[in-house]
Amino acid sequence: MDPRLQPQTPEVDPMVTTAVMNVRDRFGAEGLRDLMAVAQMELRNAEAAERRLAALAEPAAAAEPVDAADTQAWLAYTEVDPDREDDRR
Repeated sequence: MDPRLQPQTPEVDPMVTTAVMNVRDRFGAEGLRDLMAVAQMELRNAEAAERRLAALAEPAAAAEPVDAADTQAWLAYTEVDPDREDDRR
């Protein structure tokens, strides 16, 4: 058998084997081709989902350092004038 077609696990779950045999017995070679096409599509979807989940598990990139001068400038800009009663900032 072609090594590329070997199962990835040493023992294939009996449910998988039964599903393939049922498709083969009911739909023949055409059904097996359809099964393989749908399985390949689902494999791509599952692998993409696994990659997205793995990316979420990676530590977040370090944030840019905060420039204290920028912070001070912003605080000075937004500071409320205590002499103005109508200023509601």
